Amino acid sequence: MGNQWLAFLTRGSRAGGQIGVFATPEGVAAAHVAPGTGGKPRLTRCVYEKGGGRDPLARVASRLPSRRAHAVGVLEPSGYRLLLVEAPDVPADELRAAVRWRVKDLIDFHVDDAVIDVFEMPPHARGGPQRMMYAVTAKAEAVKREIERIEAAGLNLDVVDIPELSLRNVATLLDSGRGAALLYLSERRSTLLLVRQGVLYLARYIETGVATLAEAAELRAELVAGLALEARRSLDYFESHYEQTSIQRLHVSGLEAEDREAIARELGVAVDEVDLAALLDTDEALSPELQRLCMPAIGAALRKDPVAL
Repeated sequence: MGNQWLAFLTRGSRAGGQIGVFATPEGVAAAHVAPGTGGKPRLTRCVYEKGGGRDPLARVASRLPSRRAHAVGVLEPSGYRLLLVEAPDVPADELRAAVRWRVKDLIDFHVDDAVIDVFEMPPHARGGPQRMMYAVTAKAEAVKREIERIEAAGLNLDVVDIPELSLRNVATLLDSGRGAALLYLSERRSTLLLVRQGVLYLARYIETGVATLAEAAELRAELVAGLALEARRSLDYFESHYEQTSIQRLHVSGLEAEDREAIARELGVAVDEVDLAALLDTDEALSPELQRLCMPAIGAALRKDPVAL
């Protein structure tokens, strides 16, 4: 993650590219990204198949250009929790053990059954007595299930990641130097990320997704206004807490044009739809919906070698 999240099988060069896999109860997405030319990564394949379980993953894997490339699996949101905790004042090699003790009362399962990793947050602009960090807590059984599912599909699993960090990789491509704000809608929730120079400053969740909007047509305007409000709060926090220059554009995946226009009026910033075809070198036909469904997998395939804390 910020360092190594279950990086138990690091196997050397990624010259042949990398595979990202994201499986949810709704369906399975997979993508293969290889080094490109002209500074753009090359997306060689992007596939999605409805339905969960092993069979859809095996079918998706069979459509990839190579199963020998390193694979990054992305946990579905129900399989982990992302917690904001005070960073323990301990040596780096004792950090995870100290965080494990700190989160034991914050999770709804026994800490001995948890897999825990951490990644740091940027420091407060004015300093402060306490450094904060994110702790990722996953049930060991959920991680084991993800590993077994991916390896059963014949893929060369290298590491397991989380959606926030795979989407961070996409947001980094969107960052022109002033930072990037990405609002990504899955089926039942939205994830808002603020990223600058590859660093994740903020991850926020809103309980509104594409299915939520489709099922509550009469409340759509109110729900979209709620998304705009959370985006405004997040952008204000980014500027005040970190004393960063304002981000003047919100990139969105999963909203209709009229919704983007409504958010733009509320925020007073440009709001556009993410176009991965403009960020990546690809011959794939990437409809907006396919991009949304595959974005966590594409972000996982963009993952670079971790750097230790």
